[in-house]
Amino acid sequence: MHPGSCHVPKDDRTRSWVTSTQQHYFPLSPPPDEVAPEPVSSKRKRVMSHRSDSLKRQRTEPEPVDELLPEQSASQLGSSTPFPLHEKTTFSPPTSRLSSKRSPSPTRETPIILRSAWPPVVVESLNGLKVAPPTHVERLGDLLADGVDSRFIPKGLEQVIKSDPDVGYQVIKPADYDSSDIRSADELTALWETVKNLFLNARDCKDGNRDENAWCDDVLQPLIHLAMRIYGNEQWWFQGVQSQSINPAYLSAIPGPTSNDANRLKLIDRKTDYALSYSHRHPTYSSLYKRLIAANKEEISHSLDTFTKRTALFSGFEIKPAYGVHTEAELQMSIWIAAVLRKKQELAYTAQVPFEPAAIVEPAFTVVGHEHYVYYAYPKNELVAGRSGVHVLGPDSDRFEKLGTDSIRGIFRLVRLYGNLLKYGTDKDENGYWGGFLGVVLEKLASDLPL
Repeated sequence: MHPGSCHVPKDDRTRSWVTSTQQHYFPLSPPPDEVAPEPVSSKRKRVMSHRSDSLKRQRTEPEPVDELLPEQSASQLGSSTPFPLHEKTTFSPPTSRLSSKRSPSPTRETPIILRSAWPPVVVESLNGLKVAPPTHVERLGDLLADGVDSRFIPKGLEQVIKSDPDVGYQVIKPADYDSSDIRSADELTALWETVKNLFLNARDCKDGNRDENAWCDDVLQPLIHLAMRIYGNEQWWFQGVQSQSINPAYLSAIPGPTSNDANRLKLIDRKTDYALSYSHRHPTYSSLYKRLIAANKEEISHSLDTFTKRTALFSGFEIKPAYGVHTEAELQMSIWIAAVLRKKQELAYTAQVPFEPAAIVEPAFTVVGHEHYVYYAYPKNELVAGRSGVHVLGPDSDRFEKLGTDSIRGIFRLVRLYGNLLKYGTDKDENGYWGGFLGVVLEKLASDLPL
């Protein structure tokens, strides 16, 4: 979207504030390539996707669980010590396939159980690790943190923030302002209206004790969409995946014997709320998807959904209301991101593209009310008792101190954080995530002739 095509709200008061201070703060230099954000209505908006699934959407294509063969089990994928399966082993249906509704809150399926599963998923704090995190994890953390603690608010909005009675008193540090930001008065006006609405929506959700749907629709979606408009270059969709099932081949399993079946395995399955996907509308990815179909290699994600399994996914977001339990969000996020990584490992093996496990580290997020938390997930050999699995580190509360939507300052920090996330996912450098791993894998698969 070109800045000139943006609808600018007719708010004379805001525009006059911006215009009156603009000449003092904007140096003479070429305008940036950033796209001016559109204002976000306070009404709920659906997720930006061709297939924006409602939270209440009924699934119509569940597959029989007994089609999961032992050799397809996630217990063997990426594990040097697979769980011994034999012809009598059966699987209990994953919860996400029993019903289209969201699963009940986890109770017995704790992170401790994930640690003992096949393959294991270990979630632990960055502080107290016996071995320092891999260099790739540290680099990702530094990349995501770039600009999150300074120069993330356009200087031209200083007087607006101080003067707008709708947002009241706001604590802004002098170092938060960026005097090099040269967006026009109209662009800054549109940006301010969007950020202000986000702040008011988040405050209403907290004060009104609103549910998860409200936090998703009125706060997280417009926040990510704002980051996408500024930093995404139309390469992304923010896709709701609440109603979509994970392919059981990429789930962890634990023994779940019954009186009738001593060899039964229970799949540990929970849904998450959102994922980023590489847009089918963008010419680069659209062409790639078509070539993958022609090569009969179109199933590139861990989802069973007809559309999503043919879409390259990145990261994941689990949302809870302000009264939600963070441990539950962390569990759901870790199950999702582990499945994401197992599928990408499988794609790399199929494409015969070598990779260092820690080099494909992927960020993931939990959100509980105002608060946002950052995690880093990557495959790790010999994670638990000689078994390979997925290591999830976080939340990174030291590098990202108090990320939240309870202040104007906090919202601008989150926009910068998620802008950095989008840049990481599309980095085409040979050492970047797309240019050094995922893009290479998918291009190799797309170039193979169908069997």
